[in-house]
Amino acid sequence: MYEHPLVSIAIITYNQEDYIADAIESVLSQDYPNYEIIVADDGSTDDTPRILKRYNEKYPEIVKPVLSDE
Repeated sequence: MYEHPLVSIAIITYNQEDYIADAIESVLSQDYPNYEIIVADDGSTDDTPRILKRYNEKYPEIVKPVLSDE
């Protein structure tokens, strides 16, 4: 049996509320079975952090936000 190694996709973001969901959805639509999405937010002042938290709640094993206050 072939094992699929974990692939980590890193997304770096700052104030991208209009685009971050599309970026995450693009990765989620891939058919590779073993991946994680690490999204580092650099202290966004828009709704980007809230969007990331929502994705983390929906996909806790896949979407892993790293949120900065500054």
